[in-house]
Amino acid sequence: MQMKKNYFATTRLLVGYAIVMLLLTTACSKNKSNPEPEITEEEKLDESIKAVVPEISIQIEGNQEVKEKEVYLTATVSIKGNGVYPDLAPIKTRIKGRGNSTWELPKKPYKLKLDNKASLLGLGAAKEWVLLANYQDYTLMTNAIAMKIGQQLAMPFTNTIIPADLIVNGTYRGSYNLTQQIEVKENRVDLGKDDLLLELDSNFDEAYKFKSKGLNLPVMVKNPDITAPATLDEIKAGFEAFEQLLLDSKFPGNNYGDYIDKQQLVNFLVVNNLTGNFEVNHPKSVFIHKATGGKYTMGPIWDFDWGFGMDEDSHKYFSWTNVPLLKDGDTRLGAKFLSIFMKDPEIRSLYKQTWKNYKNGKFEALLSYIETYAATIRDSQKKDYERWKVGDNNLPKSKADMKIYLRKRAAYIDAYVNGL
Repeated sequence: MQMKKNYFATTRLLVGYAIVMLLLTTACSKNKSNPEPEITEEEKLDESIKAVVPEISIQIEGNQEVKEKEVYLTATVSIKGNGVYPDLAPIKTRIKGRGNSTWELPKKPYKLKLDNKASLLGLGAAKEWVLLANYQDYTLMTNAIAMKIGQQLAMPFTNTIIPADLIVNGTYRGSYNLTQQIEVKENRVDLGKDDLLLELDSNFDEAYKFKSKGLNLPVMVKNPDITAPATLDEIKAGFEAFEQLLLDSKFPGNNYGDYIDKQQLVNFLVVNNLTGNFEVNHPKSVFIHKATGGKYTMGPIWDFDWGFGMDEDSHKYFSWTNVPLLKDGDTRLGAKFLSIFMKDPEIRSLYKQTWKNYKNGKFEALLSYIETYAATIRDSQKKDYERWKVGDNNLPKSKADMKIYLRKRAAYIDAYVNGL
């Protein structure tokens, strides 16, 4: 009887052992066919860099929510710099919505108008400020990287992008970018109050605007303030006189270069080509400024969250690297305007030299900036994902893919300029 009991006990142990081994073998087999993705050296974020961003808190009177782009609500704004930026005690402001297509998204962009000029996060004092939501930009880096390129190219009045966590009425709203409002003011587009700031944009939604005679460009006047129809007529006539030089049969052998800053035009083309920002072809958010007696100058640059190989169907970045910024036969108004300049041998030569200087002297610094920026926002990005669930919550991969994209895009431009 004892032998029988031992036999059954041993049998049960052997069966149990076999089941355990079968389960382990199955699990290992599954792991081999579906291995956990490894984080490569390229993807790792630098843990030695502090993942600290400032916190911007906005308290709206009566705990109201911002529901319109036209109506300001009374509020206060304060900032915790978290040891990286200056703190700001609560000051009075007004807040409203902003943006075109971005305003329709769940995570709202905002505009602040302080009662009095103040410096926010160490930037030059002003009243008007912008909070970019970057809802569709799951990398949370596109605009910051583009502005960095503009600064490297010494494009005048290029904005500074500072990541921050935003709290509204005591509720966390996500990772935002604080940046300057594009306007003719001190510490902004620092020109005279009567100088010119134009925006070419197919939305065509400003109060003072015109369609140019030669190319039918949608031109909106951001500055100066229009107090009489004659002022708008004068601005229109001046722009169309310049435009006519581009369409003249003698172009580029005429004096059109007396009316536009060729170097800044080339810089504008380079930054939009490197970032793959095809929005300029519509055109959208194409700013041009001009001091009295000076030349038309491209910039400030703006709005890059549809660049970087963004696929319109999948809403994924880095989907392509070898598509030209300007295509032959593109009938979009911005593309027609910008393509004209590339017919000028001087522009082509300047483009070639500008790109080679940038690639050899500044490009690696841009890649280093991406490393630092991504490491800095790593905790903020995690909180933003928990709030909005946009993207794949894989900042290390987004950072690595961004660098790979820019390297491939740079190689593409190398080939492009060699053919100029």
